[in-house]
Amino acid sequence: MRKLLIIGGAVVAVVIGAAVFLFSSLDGIVKTIIEEVGTQVAGVKVSVDGVKISLSDGKASISGLSVANPPGFSSDPAFRLGEISVALDTGSLGKNPIVVKEVLVGAPAVAYEIASGGSNLDAIQKNVKAFTAKQGGGKDAAKAEPAKGEDKKVVIDRLAITGGQVKLAAGGIPGANTTAKLGDIVLTGIGKDSGGASAAQVAQRVLDSLVAGAIKSASSFGNLLGNVGDKAKSLVPADAGGAVKGLLGK
Repeated sequence: MRKLLIIGGAVVAVVIGAAVFLFSSLDGIVKTIIEEVGTQVAGVKVSVDGVKISLSDGKASISGLSVANPPGFSSDPAFRLGEISVALDTGSLGKNPIVVKEVLVGAPAVAYEIASGGSNLDAIQKNVKAFTAKQGGGKDAAKAEPAKGEDKKVVIDRLAITGGQVKLAAGGIPGANTTAKLGDIVLTGIGKDSGGASAAQVAQRVLDSLVAGAIKSASSFGNLLGNVGDKAKSLVPADAGGAVKGLLGK
């Protein structure tokens, strides 16, 4: 009996030790997951400066989330998001889908670069759509019951992106580098009608909105580009001409 008690005590000690290690390392684990999954979904490097999680409060924060540019563009990030705060429904943490009450993204910086072949945002958007399709993220797949799959899904009640800026960089156009305000973006009920959304589906929904917002903001660059002259416009690579014309409304 004494041996059993000793063994039982040792097992309990190991479990407690493992739990303490897990919770103390949770921030780093989530950071790694965001970077690895984000890179797979976006097709470009995704990095995070830091993650802080409080399961007891149902809150989390992510700082310095950066999405690199695709090949053929500058070394600057395509997206750099400011502080991201997340409010969780703690009652759903052990369930599928997990319910996220609110996600707030503050002061994102978006680089809208035009080069041969199109824009950097188009390239990343295509990567995300290709990944989502590969994972069976179409409409039919979205209606599948969460219990039938192993992947965790989420429902996001509200996601807001505020205080952002868009920077235009049109390769080959002298002086055509400027910034504009990114309109606030509010998304509600992500994954609510489909039994939850996968990470790729959430990324696609958010990216689609960011790209649409960036393009809308970039339309204000039309006047600037319209004043650079035909000679300067002729310096733009032929494949990028369509994107520039879109900004000019021509």
